[in-house]
Amino acid sequence: MKTVEEVQQMLDESVNSLLAGHGGRVELTSIDREVKNMDLHVHIAYVKMIGGCRGCAGAKYTLNMMVANHIKNFDPSVDHVVDITDHSDKTNAFYKE
Repeated sequence: MKTVEEVQQMLDESVNSLLAGHGGRVELTSIDREVKNMDLHVHIAYVKMIGGCRGCAGAKYTLNMMVANHIKNFDPSVDHVVDITDHSDKTNAFYKE
């Protein structure tokens, strides 16, 4: 399992460099290990979308198609990526519905 710092560096180099054009950024807040039962452990990465990504109508697509794919490819131990962003504030959103 990669560290939060290693995953954040990968996000900065590969994802955030692309999102910067829209004034956005993704920050990894933690990677937690959750025990489902005695034999099953699940690793969940929690991310926060900021800047133009917060409140953007395309945030869900960005999370699923870009952020989650990059994280899971970089660290195959991550099973799920969860967005903890409050997207109700659309003040600086890159694309508003």
